[in-house]
Amino acid sequence: MSHSTTMPQSTGALVGRRLLGFVIDWVLCLVISSAFFVDAAYADATGIARILSAGDPIATLLIWAGQHAILVASLGTTIGHRVAGVRVVRLDGAPIVGVAKALTRTVLLALVIPAVVWGPDGRGLHDRAAGTAVVQTRGAAA
Repeated sequence: MSHSTTMPQSTGALVGRRLLGFVIDWVLCLVISSAFFVDAAYADATGIARILSAGDPIATLLIWAGQHAILVASLGTTIGHRVAGVRVVRLDGAPIVGVAKALTRTVLLALVIPAVVWGPDGRGLHDRAAGTAVVQTRGAAA
């Protein structure tokens, strides 16, 4: 299998997988945030409310951004991406996404709007700005 990626096919069809990956990553970050950065308003919460609501929102965002930037830069995939069967690739064919492109994607994803505005090729503005694309790693027609 070649790692050359001139233009991933059908990136728009990956919306469900990308969303699943994001949700998994966000829930993992909520768990970490709830364990270490408890919002005082939720200090007495228990059970699922404690796990999903008790973390400080800014801490949760920073944890998400940190893990996203590091994992995408080095591995091309976050934990959520891996579970969902997608990865981030550079359009120039380089083997790793790298720090600069991963940071560009991460900052723009954190702003939300670039992630929900897509070009005609199905890539979000964050991927277009970074020169990257999300591709399917399994279940794709070869």
